[in-house]
Amino acid sequence: MANLFDRLNKELEDFGKKAQSAFDEGRVRLDLMRLRRKQDNTARDLGLLYHQKKRGDGADKEQIETMLTRLDDLKSKTAELEEQIRDARAAATVGEEPAPEADTAEAEIVEEAVVEEAEEPAGEKKDEKSD
Repeated sequence: MANLFDRLNKELEDFGKKAQSAFDEGRVRLDLMRLRRKQDNTARDLGLLYHQKKRGDGADKEQIETMLTRLDDLKSKTAELEEQIRDARAAATVGEEPAPEADTAEAEIVEEAVVEEAEEPAGEKKDEKSD
């Protein structure tokens, strides 16, 4: 009985670790999504500044350089988070143990008995025509 509880405890611990790993990966994915949104917004703003500069609307070179630096920072942070996700997935697949082989059962083949309708005795047959 103690062996059963030990095995159950181990399975629950393994399940807890997998659940925590999935939760952590989800959190990292959310962070990655936020960074990508910031990156998209910064790229949009940079495009607007570039357009203003080309049109002569007063965008200065310093603002454009600031946006370029911010884009580079966001790109490197995004790459770091993507690497964390890849590493976590690689560690999860390496750490998994293969499922134990299941015992195979032999099927018993049972021949079906053909049940034939018993014929009614000749004297007891009913007439289909009623008078």
